[in-house]
Amino acid sequence: MKILVTVFTMFLVLSMLTGVYAQGQEVILRVQQSWETYGVGTTCISGGNNLFIEDVDGDGVVEILTGGFMYKSENGTMGSMLAPLMIWNWDGIAVTLEHSGKWPGSIRCVYAADLDGDGKVEIITGGTFRNQNESETRTYNSLRIWNWDNNDLTLRADYHGIAVSAVSVYDLDNDGALELITTGSQQGAAQLCVWKFNTDLQLISTVDLDEANVAVTNSVYVDDLDNDGKAEVVVGGYSGYLNNSKGQISIWNWKDNGFSLKANQQWQIMDGYALTIAGGVQGNTIVNSVKAADLDRDGVLELVSGGFTWDGENILAQIKVFKWDGLNLVELDSKEWSEDYLTEVKCIALNDVNGDGKIDVVASGTIAAAGSFNNTNAVSDRGLLRVWTWENGILTLKHDTIWALDDGVCAWSVAAFDVDGSGIIELVTVGCVGKDGLCDPNMRIWTVPQAATLEDYSAILIAAISFVVVASLGVVLFFRKRAHKIK
Repeated sequence: MKILVTVFTMFLVLSMLTGVYAQGQEVILRVQQSWETYGVGTTCISGGNNLFIEDVDGDGVVEILTGGFMYKSENGTMGSMLAPLMIWNWDGIAVTLEHSGKWPGSIRCVYAADLDGDGKVEIITGGTFRNQNESETRTYNSLRIWNWDNNDLTLRADYHGIAVSAVSVYDLDNDGALELITTGSQQGAAQLCVWKFNTDLQLISTVDLDEANVAVTNSVYVDDLDNDGKAEVVVGGYSGYLNNSKGQISIWNWKDNGFSLKANQQWQIMDGYALTIAGGVQGNTIVNSVKAADLDRDGVLELVSGGFTWDGENILAQIKVFKWDGLNLVELDSKEWSEDYLTEVKCIALNDVNGDGKIDVVASGTIAAAGSFNNTNAVSDRGLLRVWTWENGILTLKHDTIWALDDGVCAWSVAAFDVDGSGIIELVTVGCVGKDGLCDPNMRIWTVPQAATLEDYSAILIAAISFVVVASLGVVLFFRKRAHKIK
């Protein structure tokens, strides 16, 4: 009988411990926020680099930075396009707009860092500026540097003429000062640029990436991937033409104010190309986002890319994990999946989102039916949010959320950060939500169920021990009463 009681108790304890992890596997939506143009105009936050989270005014409260483009619509007429630099915060209950800065043009990417080492964080925007002087009307590529002090948004520097679609910041030359690294494509050429910012913005070096046959760059990430004291500059995008594009990651080193190519990884499943949901050329395989973190906690960073590939029938979402050993970019795992004709990862973020001490891989994107752009009877485009953990050298899916809203959703960007200072990492998504021919970014803040802590286990064990004691006493009393009756 004691054995049965012990076995039952162990089963109960295991069930309770498993339940701590199994409960509520869905990602939890905490809040959503629309823009001022919702229903009366358009704000769209496209690209996977148009969201960034940082305390940009030094007040101890984290801000959410968003870019994109915006216009109002009156009597069916589109107004002037504006670049909306929006600064938000979230206190765990409500989203508050701290500031809305607008200028003629658009924003392709946002970032934040203390570039000049003065203790104040700079906001970096890459996009366009439309000059509307009496003598000239022209749109320029524009890289801008700002400061926000919780009262005023001050433009510190503005450089015209270089296309910027992604930004990273790192001390490339180990001199104690940060460099600004940007990438973008213009006039048929992809470029990588290095800048210094002090009192002004100085372009230190620029290189065309044709040495690696880079056609378009979508993402850049800089870190010391192999712990050799030298930074690797990682560029994600595609090579070749869209009608047979190859997903691509190229790795570059910076030395003596110049770049040298160290690796050039390209891939696809098969030749050919897919069509967009509107009937245009989608491409074959493309990397939209690339980040790095120590997934397996061995002291060396893993490189993670997100995008899509074509299998001859459907467009598959794709996540890849690599290791850079200083000579070779070694693929560790690859995940492809399809929810409909088109399933695409637009952006990835890396952080410990469930509090178990392991870095998770978060992906946002979109799901769409074939021809849905021109077919009002098609299933609406849906937003995609997935969370993986890295276990025993493979990606293991933990959370998968798909949602529909209005006429269609694309979650272009995702960030993983403790936004409200609660100690729990939130997932923030923004992008495009279609409604009656208009668009809204629909910011959403999510959390995932948190892993059990030591205190959780202690409480469970105490409860289990208490159960064992009570159950044992009950069994003893039962048999004593039964024995007494027999006598």
